[in-house]
Amino acid sequence: MKIASYQSEQELILALGEGKKQALEFIYSTYWPMIANFVRTNQGSQHEAEDLYQEGVITLYEQVRSGVFQGNSSLKTYLYAICRNKWLNKLKSKIHITDIQEFMSDMPDEDAQHTTSLPDDADIKKAIDELGEPCRSILTGFYFHKYSLEELAELMGYANDNVAKQQKFRCIERLKKRFSNLNR
Repeated sequence: MKIASYQSEQELILALGEGKKQALEFIYSTYWPMIANFVRTNQGSQHEAEDLYQEGVITLYEQVRSGVFQGNSSLKTYLYAICRNKWLNKLKSKIHITDIQEFMSDMPDEDAQHTTSLPDDADIKKAIDELGEPCRSILTGFYFHKYSLEELAELMGYANDNVAKQQKFRCIERLKKRFSNLNR
């Protein structure tokens, strides 16, 4: 079976909108490794990854056909976000904590001498603001808005998610350094 290739993303979107089987085959073969890797690295099995990918592609297909997909991001990013959200919701449903006090009572006690005071939210926000751009956008995007590294890379204009990951790491290190200087 030969899988069609597409000259542009717009051409692929049009083919999906027309319900062309080759467009679905192209998406299945092209983006599967990304989703499989995501699920496996986030406590999932091969079978769960396959089921999730099937659901994600169906959702993408339906949203392209119905006009919900507006093309504000690439198909790859959009599919990743769909699958990521579905997977995170599935993981959340696996965790059942009915009473936070009960959960906390199961936590081991720490010796008072080993605890350090943590900065409050206002201090953290101030420190992030003082880091400036691009750290402010990266850290708030990743931790507050829950963007994936791939989404951050696209939003920040980076070449790929590895660049976003490296930049996020540098920003976190700068933030840690700022707070370690305060605790001395």
